[in-house]
Order: sequence, then C-alpha cells, then structure tokens
Amino acid sequence: MPSVSNIAIGANLAAAAGTKARHGMNESIARLSTGIRAMYGADSAGHSVGTTHNAQAKSYAAATRNIEDGISYAQTGESVLLEVANLAIRLRELGIAYDNNALLDSNQTAAQDSEAALIYDTIDALLDRTKFNGVEVVDSASAKQIGIAYEGNSGTAFNVGPNQAMTAQGGNTAADGADGDADTVLSEVATGLGNIAADLTALKAFQGAASATSANLMATSARIIDTDFAEETANLTKNAILNQAALSMAAQANQAQSAILSVLQ
Repeated sequence: MPSVSNIAIGANLAAAAGTKARHGMNESIARLSTGIRAMYGADSAGHSVGTTHNAQAKSYAAATRNIEDGISYAQTGESVLLEVANLAIRLRELGIAYDNNALLDSNQTAAQDSEAALIYDTIDALLDRTKFNGVEVVDSASAKQIGIAYEGNSGTAFNVGPNQAMTAQGGNTAADGADGDADTVLSEVATGLGNIAADLTALKAFQGAASATSANLMATSARIIDTDFAEETANLTKNAILNQAALSMAAQANQAQSAILSVLQ
C-alpha cells in the first residue's frame, strides 16, 4: 500500500498539473476571443515586428486610396477633353463649310453661326464647370498634387492633370474662322490628353506597387500576430483533457489519503 506521504505528493503534482492546464486553457480562450496570438508576454519581439508591419501596410493602403483618387481625377479630365475634341472637330467642319458661303443663303449661314456659337459656349462650359469632388478638372495650366506618401514620407507627391491652359472661346459666335479656332482647341486638347496619359501610366504603376506592398505587409503581420485558430482550438481541447485528468487524479489521491487515515485511526 502506498504511504500517505507518497499519496500527498501525487495529489500535489496532480493539482499543479491541473493549474498549468487551466492556465493554458485561459490563454487559448483569450487568443481565440481576441484573435491575437502574442499574449501574456509570448513572442513580444515578434508582436513588435508584426505591429510595425501592420502600421506600414495601412500607410500603403492610404497611399493607394490617394492614388486611386488621382486616377479618377485624371480620367475625369480625359473624358472632358475627349468631349471637347469632338466639339472642336464639328466646329472645324462648320468653319470649312462656311468658306463656301458664296453659295449659301442667309438662312444657311445663320444656322451655321448659331451652331458655332453654341459649340463655343459648350466648350467653355465643359472646361470651366466640370469638377471632381468640387475641384475644377481643367481650370488652368497647373496640375494638382496627389499625395502618395507612405511610411512617414510626407514629401512624396505626384502632379496630375492636363497641365495645359485652354483658350477661352466664349467671345466667338460665328462660323467664319471657326476652323482656325478649332485647330487651336484640338492642339491644346492633344497636349492635355498626352499629359494625362503619362500621368495615368505612372499612377497605375504606383497603385500596383503600393497595393501589392500593403497586401504583403498585412499578410506578414497576420502570420506574426494573428491566432492560428486550428492550432489554438487543439491546444484548448488538449488542456481541457489534461485538466480533467488532473482533477480526477487529485480526487482519487484525496480519497486514498482519507482511506489510509481512517484505517490508522
């Protein structure tokens, strides 16, 4: 028969094992409920690295959103200039047709003048009033700065826009000479579209790089910080079994102690 002292030692070991198992269960429950792996001082260095990567990833994500706004702004300008080009092409047709005015009656030339005047006004309206988020798209020769900063690099910016002054057409009302005015507009539009095309190429490259970097940093951060739910669920189950076994062993040891003491008495 085992001695009382040996049974007491066994009971203490069982109690210690149960305490350790319950501590493991609590840690697993905390990790599963918060989704954070590095808790209770575990892998503090890794947690620091993961947090840094997460901050960098969010900076890149913010830069990506800025770039997307810049792309939308540039595409709005592109659409406006394409519409202006279509109007200028029609204006040029009217000007060339007016050169044959010796064979036209007054009603026909008046109709040409009326259409030309409307096109002139429409071109100015498109250039002056089209806005993106309240900002004029083609308002001057100056481009707009788009912030593409990340990781605290606040000086990083990119200029986007037609970057081409457009000649106002509001003072013109006749088809006579409209082809020359149209040529001026088409030349300015071509320059603006070329600048926008270059901006879009660069911005899309920045967008791809920033978006990929953000995704990679987020994935790295998740691998370091986030809980592995399958692994942690298995740990929780294991510690629950160990805790139950320890409680059972402690109960048996206590019963054995009581039985021996009752015999001795």
